[in-house]
Amino acid sequence: MATVVEQYSTLKEERTVASPPPAKLTLEQANQLAAGRPFELIDGRMVFKMADYDHSQTQMLLGGELLNYFKTNPIGRVLSELTHRLWPEKQHEGRVPDISIILNESLELEERYPTRAPDIAIEIISSGEAWTELFQKARLYFSKGSREVWLIDPYEQSATVLTPTSRRWVGDVLTSELLPGFQVDLKNIFTWPAAQKV
Repeated sequence: MATVVEQYSTLKEERTVASPPPAKLTLEQANQLAAGRPFELIDGRMVFKMADYDHSQTQMLLGGELLNYFKTNPIGRVLSELTHRLWPEKQHEGRVPDISIILNESLELEERYPTRAPDIAIEIISSGEAWTELFQKARLYFSKGSREVWLIDPYEQSATVLTPTSRRWVGDVLTSELLPGFQVDLKNIFTWPAAQKV
């Protein structure tokens, strides 16, 4: 707690008196305190995102596949760790999918933080993460505009694709009706490419 108080006090213009951080942080205050570390803001409380090796590797490999897709199919954008202000009227809330896919018709380029959930919200499962929490998060994304939610499991090397009305388990090739022509063999996002001998 002392560290948080010290960090917060340095943000104030008058630094002579150290005061405790407010009971609820705004997104702007939390951003300054986070010092670049990814977090979500839930009712004014910072929840840091702690990716392990498998989570981080899977996020990068899947992100690379999606980036290659959008380079040749410019129907939207893929973004990593983008904060979504799903309740624009609330200053104490911010949600951060691991990967956000936003189709062109949904882009809010004038907004620093999008005010709707991504068309496809992607969560990479971390070790020990509860499935009930992931499904709760999926329901939130659907209520705020998502059309699909992908739950990517690097430990079981599978994916679950959710829509507001269906659930599909994927163990081989990942596709989406929202991304015409996109397909990725799941083994390519769970295993780093073997080093080539020179």
